[in-house]
Amino acid sequence: MVDPELRWLVDRTQIRELTARYNRCFDDGDAEGFAATFTEDGVMEVAGGFAVEGRAALAGMCRSVPYGIVHVTVDATVEVDGDRATQDVTVMILNRPKPDAGPGERTTKLDRSGRYHDELARTPDGWRFTRRTATLDGGM
Repeated sequence: MVDPELRWLVDRTQIRELTARYNRCFDDGDAEGFAATFTEDGVMEVAGGFAVEGRAALAGMCRSVPYGIVHVTVDATVEVDGDRATQDVTVMILNRPKPDAGPGERTTKLDRSGRYHDELARTPDGWRFTRRTATLDGGM
């Protein structure tokens, strides 16, 4: 039997690692890695905008995003209930300069902020998002 406090800490750390992998894979254009942060039937939704369901569609969504997006997530709260969990986390979406940007174009700029509400499931491969809903400040 694992100590409940230790289990809480491990689960929370694994969920935060999943969130970091989501950010990096999406920002780097790793479509398969991005899709693998979700369950097979996982859903990514932008409130007031669109919803994408299933790993193939999620990978396609990632491939369609232009270069330059950087996700930064902070202030996570995680609640675990057995093999299910929820996470609420603040997101800041930045635009980074292109590699060939001129001297006056080398500034990373804040594009949007908002919050993710995540529903997660423990799978044989670790924690995965079953549904991730982004609510962006200022709407879609």
